[in-house]
Order: sequence, then C-alpha cells, then structure tokens
Amino acid sequence: MSLSRDTIGVLVDLIENKLSMMQIGDREELREIVTLQRSLKELQSLSESAEALQEVSRRGRRRKLSSLIEEYEEQTATRLQA
Repeated sequence: MSLSRDTIGVLVDLIENKLSMMQIGDREELREIVTLQRSLKELQSLSESAEALQEVSRRGRRRKLSSLIEEYEEQTATRLQA
C-alpha cells in the first residue's frame, strides 16, 4: 500500500500533535507514546522514500474546492458591501 505525500504529511502532523499533548501517567500511556513514536519514524521514512509515494489524482476535488472558495468570497464581498 502506498500513500500520497499529503496523506503522509497529515498523519505526521496528527501524530506529532498527539505526542505533544500526551502526559505519561501510567504504563499504558507510555506504551501508546512508544507506539506513536515508532509510527512517526515509519511515516517519516516513507516520506523520504520516493518509490513509496504515489501521486493521487485531484482533478475532481480541485473543481469542487475552487467553487466553494469562489462562493465564500462572493458571500464575504456581499457582506462587506452591506
């Protein structure tokens, strides 16, 4: 299974955020931290490996996102004029 660069980046960010918020209170939390650190290293090695990355087509998503952005900008402009 291969992941896109964006997906790996999101997962790395999520893990780093969780690690920064965790406090060790018992052994179970320590195990979770160790598991998260291993996962983070694994994802970082995947992001460095060009062969493991697969570009994902975004043709459909860009159109939808751009139309949402345009709609938001139109609404904002309407509010500012009122």
